[in-house]
Amino acid sequence: MEKKKSAKKTMTFEDALEKLEEITNSLEGGELGLEESIQEFEKGIKLAKFCHDTLEKAERKIEILQKGGDGEITAKPVKARSDTGEIEDDDELQGSLL
Repeated sequence: MEKKKSAKKTMTFEDALEKLEEITNSLEGGELGLEESIQEFEKGIKLAKFCHDTLEKAERKIEILQKGGDGEITAKPVKARSDTGEIEDDDELQGSLL
């Protein structure tokens, strides 16, 4: 007999985004009834909030370490565009945070 895991798996950003995409496709398909559509929409809102909050936390945590003129390593916060994840505040840096 297979044992069920007692600890609930923590949802990742990627899991939430995948589920949100599934819900979106389901709602756009137009085959759900009104009540089921409302339930799926509510789930989607919760997942969208989770994704938004997760991205905000990640943005706050991300810092790029740079050496200053005195040789000390200092943390520098990075600003990124919310729509693309592109780093926007430093010409020396390139890349994406998404």
